[in-house]
Amino acid sequence: MSTPARYYSSIAVRTTLASSITSTDTELSVAADTGFPQAFPFTLILEKDSANEEIVTVTGEVGTAYVVVRGVDGTAGRSHAAGTAVEHGVAALDFTDFRAHEAASVDAHGIGVSNAVVGTGTAQTLSNKTLGSNLAAGGNRVTGLADPTNAQDAVTKNWAETGMTSQLNQATAAKTAAEAAQGLAEAAQLAAEQAETNAETAETGAIAAQGLAEAAQLAAENAKDDAETAELGAQAAQGLAETAQLAAEAAETGALSAQGAAEAARDEAQDWAIKTDAPVSGTSFGAKYYSDLAAVEATDAAQAAVDAAQSAAAAAASFEDFDRRYLGAKSSPPALDNEGQALETGALYYDTVEGKMFIYDGAGWLPASAASVQSFVLYEYTATASQTTFSGADDNSVSLVYTVGLTQVFLNGVLLMPGEDYAATDGSSVVLVSGAAASDSLAVAAFGSFSVANTYTIAQADATFATKAELETAGFNAFFLIGA
Repeated sequence: MSTPARYYSSIAVRTTLASSITSTDTELSVAADTGFPQAFPFTLILEKDSANEEIVTVTGEVGTAYVVVRGVDGTAGRSHAAGTAVEHGVAALDFTDFRAHEAASVDAHGIGVSNAVVGTGTAQTLSNKTLGSNLAAGGNRVTGLADPTNAQDAVTKNWAETGMTSQLNQATAAKTAAEAAQGLAEAAQLAAEQAETNAETAETGAIAAQGLAEAAQLAAENAKDDAETAELGAQAAQGLAETAQLAAEAAETGALSAQGAAEAARDEAQDWAIKTDAPVSGTSFGAKYYSDLAAVEATDAAQAAVDAAQSAAAAAASFEDFDRRYLGAKSSPPALDNEGQALETGALYYDTVEGKMFIYDGAGWLPASAASVQSFVLYEYTATASQTTFSGADDNSVSLVYTVGLTQVFLNGVLLMPGEDYAATDGSSVVLVSGAAASDSLAVAAFGSFSVANTYTIAQADATFATKAELETAGFNAFFLIGA
C-alpha cells in the first residue's frame, strides 16, 4: 500500500501558537499537540474563518517545533501573534484530491505511474498478476497455454497426450524386446537339447565298440587255445583288440565331456530366459527381469491415467451440479438448463430485461421476491483454516442478513445441504458442520420473502360472502342473480 498524501486525526484538540511567527517563517510551535497525527504530512489551519486565515502543511518536526509549508491551498503566508488559534482540519485540497482519484484510470490505489486499473468489462492485456484464490472459468476454456516445464505448471492437452503416447510406446518396445529375448532363449534351449542328444548317441557308439572289443578278445583267446601255431596271428589280433578298447574309452570320455558342455549351455540359456533375482552376466539381467519391469511400469502408467480421469470426472460433476442450479443471466425465461436438460426445481436465473432473479417451482418461473426491490443478495467470504462460522461483513464489506429458510450456501461452487452440511437459523450467521480449509470460497445466496396482497383467506371469504343456499332462503332467485 502506498503512503497517503496527507494524514488525519479525529481526536485532534484545538490549540494556540506558543510564539509569534512572521509571514515567511518555516517553523512554528504550538502550546499543545494533543490528538495531532503522528505521521507527516498533515494540515493545520491558523485563525480559521477570519480575514487572516492561513492553511499550512506540516512536513516534519525539529525538536518541539513543526516544519511547515506556508500559504497552502490558495491562502497566503501571514504574520500571527502568540496565542493565535490553531486547529487540525481539512481543506479544499483534500476534496479536490478525492475527485481527481475518482476520475483517474491510471496510477490509482498505489499501483504505480502509467499502470491502469483493471476493469470488469474492459478488454485488457494483463501481466505480472498472481491469483489469490481458485480461478473459476465459468464453463469456458483457457486457451493458448504453453507446454509445462516446472512441476506446478498447468498441463496442456497436447502435453498430456504426448506423454501418455510416449509411455505406451516405451511399454510396447519393452514388451517386444522381452518377446525377442524369450525367442532367443527358447532357441538356445533347443540347441542344448540337440547337443545332449548328440552326446547320448556318442555314448551308445562307445558301448557298442566296447562290446566288439570284448568279443574280439574272446575270439583271440579261443584261437590261441585251438592253434598254438597261429600265435603270431593271435597276438596280432590281441593288439588290434587292445587298440579298439583304447578307442572305445576315448570315445566314452568325449561323450561325457560333450554331455557336460550341453548341460552347462542349457543352464545358462535358462538363466538368460527366466532369472530375475540377480544379473546373469556382469550387470546384464535376463529377459524375464526386463519383461517384469516393463509390465510394472505399464501398470503404473495405466493407474496414473485412471486416477487423472477420476479427478477430472469429480471436478466436472461438481461444476455441472452448480451449473444446473444457477443458469446465469438470460433475456427471457429458459425452457431447459445450460446443458439442454429438463429444469430442476429450485433453479435460478437473472432476467436482464426484468432486472430481477427468478426461481423455478417445478411448473414455471416465479420472481424470487414479490415484496421487496432487492429480492436476491449474494454474500462472498474467503475462509481461514478450519473456519466454521461466517457472519458480519463479507469480502465486499456487505454484512450478512437473510430470512431463515430462504438461503442457499455454496462451498467452492458446490451446493451444501441445510442441516447436513450447515446451519442457518439466526438470520445473521452460517455455521458449517465441518471447518473449511484456508482460502476456501463460501457463497451465501439470500432470497427476499414475499406474500400475496389484497386476497381473502377461506375463512374470510366464508364470513364475507353469502352461499347459494343462503341467498335462496332469503328469497333471491339464483338464475336472475347470475343474469343480472
